[in-house]
Amino acid sequence: MSMDFRFPEHPLAGTTTSGALADRLIAATADKMAEFEQSAAPGLELPRLYAGHAVLDDATADLLYVLGLLIECGVEEVGGCELRARIPPLIASLDPATVEAFASYRVGETVLRIGGLDSLPSELHQTVLDAVHSPGIVDRLADTDAIPPNFAVVASRCLRALAELRGGEAPAELPDLLDRVRSMFSSPTGWLNDGMGNWVHYDIYTPDMYLFAEPLADQLGPGWASGLSKVLTDLDEVAQPGGAIVWGRSIGALGMAITIELAAIAAGRDLDVPQDRWLARADATLDDLVEWFPNGVIAAHQNRAAMFYRGPARRLQMTLDIYGKLLLSALELRQRPDVVGAASTDAYLPAERFISFDDSQRATVWSYRAKPLSFALPTVFGFSADYAASPRSPGLFEQPTSGHPVMLPVITPLGRDDRTGTSNAPLVPAGLPTSVEHNPGSVTIVHDGWAPAGSDEPTVAGRRTATYRVEGRSLVVAEHLQFDDPDLPGPLTLTVAEPAGRPLDVEFDAGRVQAIDTSGIAEWRSFWGELPRVYQAELEPAAMVNFTWKVTPRLRVASTIHGHPYDRSLYDPLADRVVALGAGIPDDKLVQRLHEIDVLHMAWPEWWSGVDPQRTAEVLAQVKATGTAIVWTQHNLLPHFFKTDEAAASYQLWAEAADAVIHHSQAGYDVALATYQYGPNTEHHVIPHGHWGREYEAVAHTTREDVELAEGWAPCRLRVAVIGTPRVEKNLQLVVDAVHACARDDIQLVIRVDLSVAVPDDPRIIAEFGHLDFNQYLRRVKAFDAVILPFAPSGMLTTGTAFDCIGAGVPAITSNWDFFDETFAGADIRYGETVEDLTRCLDNLTPEDLDRSRQTLIDLRPAFDWEPIADQTLAVLEAAALSKA
Repeated sequence: MSMDFRFPEHPLAGTTTSGALADRLIAATADKMAEFEQSAAPGLELPRLYAGHAVLDDATADLLYVLGLLIECGVEEVGGCELRARIPPLIASLDPATVEAFASYRVGETVLRIGGLDSLPSELHQTVLDAVHSPGIVDRLADTDAIPPNFAVVASRCLRALAELRGGEAPAELPDLLDRVRSMFSSPTGWLNDGMGNWVHYDIYTPDMYLFAEPLADQLGPGWASGLSKVLTDLDEVAQPGGAIVWGRSIGALGMAITIELAAIAAGRDLDVPQDRWLARADATLDDLVEWFPNGVIAAHQNRAAMFYRGPARRLQMTLDIYGKLLLSALELRQRPDVVGAASTDAYLPAERFISFDDSQRATVWSYRAKPLSFALPTVFGFSADYAASPRSPGLFEQPTSGHPVMLPVITPLGRDDRTGTSNAPLVPAGLPTSVEHNPGSVTIVHDGWAPAGSDEPTVAGRRTATYRVEGRSLVVAEHLQFDDPDLPGPLTLTVAEPAGRPLDVEFDAGRVQAIDTSGIAEWRSFWGELPRVYQAELEPAAMVNFTWKVTPRLRVASTIHGHPYDRSLYDPLADRVVALGAGIPDDKLVQRLHEIDVLHMAWPEWWSGVDPQRTAEVLAQVKATGTAIVWTQHNLLPHFFKTDEAAASYQLWAEAADAVIHHSQAGYDVALATYQYGPNTEHHVIPHGHWGREYEAVAHTTREDVELAEGWAPCRLRVAVIGTPRVEKNLQLVVDAVHACARDDIQLVIRVDLSVAVPDDPRIIAEFGHLDFNQYLRRVKAFDAVILPFAPSGMLTTGTAFDCIGAGVPAITSNWDFFDETFAGADIRYGETVEDLTRCLDNLTPEDLDRSRQTLIDLRPAFDWEPIADQTLAVLEAAALSKA
């Protein structure tokens, strides 16, 4: 065998460059804008009303901004519309008095981008200046509690644009605003609190403020770049698929877009950050984000829930806002087009990180990122449950947007709001924690009292001490609750929401537990999707309440033979314990799929990755690089039809790569181990192959006569057969010759052959070529008195036809093979090895011999039932997945 193949380093794993990513961003945005023009804004003219909501000037400003950015990116036409020609009428449609804040600077910067006021008709000059002025935002900034700090950056950009448009001195307010912005970026940790009043909002607006301030960077001094470097370094280990930050307001699609912006600025600027991983992250995020824009309009409000201030009324504006972010990212990336991204497998490497956002040591985030389990647990304090101290992970641990708090002990005062019919505001652990202690693999958080979200004044006095720890693939939380007065104003509950497509196993060791169907209910939607089921534990109040809850994501197993009878038989008994998926084929989306599974369950490698060793090595490198466990049920010693050195080399690579190998017999295990060198940590397990009895239930009422009539077979007393596809290991010639030599005139042989078999002219032998329909295969077995298994044991590990005999209760006439000794345990009829042996066996075969074999085989069925086999297989799959933790 030729074994000189090694796993290349992340081959075909989707590496990119900053220039290539820039091109992708521009092309994707232009394509989506063409769809937007067709579906929502023919001629790039916005409707005045969209699905019942007024389309206001903020959307017009964003459309202007996107058109200007497209032009700067080199796109002059979209959907048959000339972009430069559309800008003046859009400006003319604005009411300057209603254009404020973000909309203001976007109008101004667009006009500057296309050449300044001189590029427009003179009658539009004052409209532009008035729209960019935005006096309201500057006035409000005088009261620091009235407006989020990030608006200082927005106001600075408005005033700077106004100055450049006028071609004169900057407005008087600009120097003070720039000083204020400069001071914002002096945080020792780099993290900025965007909260108002007592709120502590370390959230998506920390990196977003750096992004907003990027055009001002040259005026802000070194604090901007050094702070951004710190934040990007932190987020490198906190980011998850679905967003660099996954808690707080305005995440979901916006968080994904900001992830791309952060990657662009990491690549385009001289920052001390892992540019290659950020590029890989952006490349993967773009693939996901594009799917949020069917027909060019954002779907953040469809089966998902955006923030209330970005609700359906702002659907078109939000669409254009994100297109602008993508184009800004492209322009940033073009500054350094040759930066090389990491392999896509490295976009989210395993990491555990604990970050204190400020000197208090109370505002923190604990991030745990591993193949079996990933989440971020923030301890901040904000106006809604989006800031509550609960684990977050898109597609796994999700919080209904500004909805009922999950994964926290909550007190819900009894009664309802008479106007809305909704329950009173739930009480959550109040404000910032009093302490947060991190140890590897765990964190302990202490809160004093319970209050409505947004308040740090406790309504219920007491203390919550919670220790979160990772145990394998599970998050386990030990709760210790104390109440000064256990007579609570309402029920004490803890709820875990299950996202669509990601079943969770949730355990509580106390309380009245219910699984509640919430599918289709709008209030049970997160930023990313539906939460169709919640698990709720209602706990008995007392002065002291101690309990533990545990959440385990159900194991995701991708089978390379998904839908095959073997696969169905194995995974049907596990339907409520495993998410069984198809592995697809190794294509350019393989890495993306591998990130969404825990175990690759291989059956026949040649069906999936082929028999070319180089290609096999490339595919296996991707599987290994994503941390996906490999469990190989080794059915064959070599492929059925490709018994070459290359095929053997490919099998050797699978042997080295497999985390676990399942063998269907001890005999097969011994042969496999003597043939291949397995990995030093490969676990070997002997688990029987299941019998095919369930498959034969479909033809239970088929009679011998039915089959004879359908097939045109003459009735006979003894019909024997060789079933299954011709293989080189099956000595078909031996069977044909033995039956031909047989002295019996009541025998009939049904056999599928290939061209290598010389079939004598014997009316007792029905020899066929070609493929059988599966149902026909099953029906035929009902008309066989016995099945002959003429296997040469060398080169074989097992044969599935043995389990046809057990499942269908058809006597087995077998050759000498230790696999048959082990499997049938004497229930077969052994003929030996030669033509003469088989002829003698057939000549002497009696009805009593057949009855004995039939009944003994039926008695073997419990040992080959699929349910215990599935249980044993699941244990192997679980262990393999845990080996990647």
